[in-house]
Amino acid sequence: MVNKFLVRFMSLCLLILGFKVSAIYFLLAVLLLNTHHKEIFGW
Repeated sequence: MVNKFLVRFMSLCLLILGFKVSAIYFLLAVLLLNTHHKEIFGW
């Protein structure tokens, strides 16, 4: 339960940082989405 929230929160923060700061954060967000897609989407 906490793991799902933490992964969703981190991916959201990385996407926001990707818009505001640098495109490198988009790469980290995509990597996080790729490795933890079950926790994020819950399937």
